[in-house]
Amino acid sequence: MKSMDGTSQDVARRFGRELARLREMADMTQARLANDLEISSSHLSNLERGYRTPKGPIIAQLDKTLSADGHLVRLWEELTGSGRSVWLDELAELERDAITIMESQTVMFPALLQTEKYARVAVSTLSPWMTRDEVAVSVRNRMERVERFTESQAPIHWAVIDHSVITRKMGPDDLHRAQLSHVANLIECERVSVQVVEGRHAGLAGPFKIISPPGASDVVYAESAHSGQVIDTPEDVRRFRLLYGAVQAVALSPDESARLILKTLEGLGDG
Repeated sequence: MKSMDGTSQDVARRFGRELARLREMADMTQARLANDLEISSSHLSNLERGYRTPKGPIIAQLDKTLSADGHLVRLWEELTGSGRSVWLDELAELERDAITIMESQTVMFPALLQTEKYARVAVSTLSPWMTRDEVAVSVRNRMERVERFTESQAPIHWAVIDHSVITRKMGPDDLHRAQLSHVANLIECERVSVQVVEGRHAGLAGPFKIISPPGASDVVYAESAHSGQVIDTPEDVRRFRLLYGAVQAVALSPDESARLILKTLEGLGDG
């Protein structure tokens, strides 16, 4: 679907949602911001609702007026494929505000359940183009997300993971042991619910998570090799919910999964 001026409506909607959020954070009404930019209130409203897309210098003007420190400019470049990735900023915010997260993973443990050493290996393995410094920055950002998650009571996190995730060694035994032990502890203290799924299942379509923010509709974060995508169209979200349900329906129960993780951990010995 396209916006009124031909741009992908998903792109326009994502930009508009962030524009509205920044305007509200700045405690500005649509009328005031429109007046500062010398555009009509209806034009600004259409931008925020994704009915129109920004043209020419207005993106930089919006960014400056809202004191966004370049965030809107970078977001637009990323959404239109002309700049570096900023999708992690949006993901971190969605996770921070979420009530629940339902996640399906087929390759790695979910990012919020990773130890620092596991995360370092995961990032460097899946992003071989990154320099050592870039890997360090990515891991540091991930660990900040992990720390916020671990130390809080929300969001509730349900994860369905492929059996290969718990058996795949991402490094020496001590790294694998520490990662399994970390997940087992999170399960024991009821911070997360983990279900293991074996064999053929719908989750093989690729990793994704369904994020439920307070007072708003669910959104989906789908991963890819290059970046990630936040999906909020109701029909697509509904499909991902059906996909998650299909995976969960054939997974082991949380108790069975916890026992399997502990059994795998015991098989590694004490080192």
